[in-house]
Amino acid sequence: MAAEPLEHVAAALLASLRRDPRHFRVEALAAGGNNRVYRLEGDGEKLALKCYWHDPADPRDRLRSEYAFLSHAWGLGLRCVPQPLACDPEAHVALYEYVEGERPTATDLGEPRVLEAARFFAALNETKSRALAVALTAASEACFSVAEHMRMVDGRLGLLATLRLSSPTDRAAAAFVAELGRAWQGAKHAILFAVSDPDEPLPTYWRCLSPSDFGFHNTLVRPGGELCFLDFEYAGWDDPAKAFGDFFAHPGLPVSRAHAGRFLEAAFAPFEHTEALMARARLLEPVFRTKWCCIILNEFVPDAARRRRFADPAADTEARKARQLDKARTLFETLTI
Repeated sequence: MAAEPLEHVAAALLASLRRDPRHFRVEALAAGGNNRVYRLEGDGEKLALKCYWHDPADPRDRLRSEYAFLSHAWGLGLRCVPQPLACDPEAHVALYEYVEGERPTATDLGEPRVLEAARFFAALNETKSRALAVALTAASEACFSVAEHMRMVDGRLGLLATLRLSSPTDRAAAAFVAELGRAWQGAKHAILFAVSDPDEPLPTYWRCLSPSDFGFHNTLVRPGGELCFLDFEYAGWDDPAKAFGDFFAHPGLPVSRAHAGRFLEAAFAPFEHTEALMARARLLEPVFRTKWCCIILNEFVPDAARRRRFADPAADTEARKARQLDKARTLFETLTI
């Protein structure tokens, strides 16, 4: 979005909140993976302005998903997320509470923090919350059967297998994708052997309200020491096994799997037949580790690479590709653990 239209949209949103736009200055913050974020500061107040990626090739409405999810969470009384303030869906821009805080570090990710995250997930999935959230849509890439999970990974691997090879890094990535595909076939066979009917739909009582892309990479530690959870543009109804798998597979700020048992107990507490649900989540872990290996390699996919350039036009594409390939290889090693 060009600077002048952005200023106009920001002014209109501020005016809708009865703030005088003339008193606020706009400052670009560090680039994100898909979007652009700005700090608006004036009259002793700070607000966050988020400009969402949108493209005809990507039908997801990131703004509506995030704004609706945050409005629901805020309505529940949860204050560990930013307050949604105003939005312009046509311009793909929203205004939120600006969260002061620091990114957590690896040394901060012990059991207390893991349980803090688990309790946030559990609070979203209490009976009252799920009843009130019926109007929310499915999460991005939601899957409600084992077979759907399998097709999701197969699709990602299939896309990566067709990439154009124009550099040594591209060719190294293609060789890695072939190796990942072989490992996935073994994991897929083991999962299918363990389930009686992969097409059986996930029971309604196990469907969850998921933050999606859930992990410490999307948090800040507020000055008071509590976590604030961020970035819900993929959020919605989903399979709780996916929330668990994503939480422990995401490479952004890895979490020790030594905490997996305690996380499952706390996060899945609101659901029926908890033991069976936890066993299912454990069984499907290879799905999400394989998926994240593929997601890390999105830098090699033209449509995803364009989102990255939107968020950070100055990025060195080849250097980023090499970094992402190294991350994918590191995560791949956990598939055989």
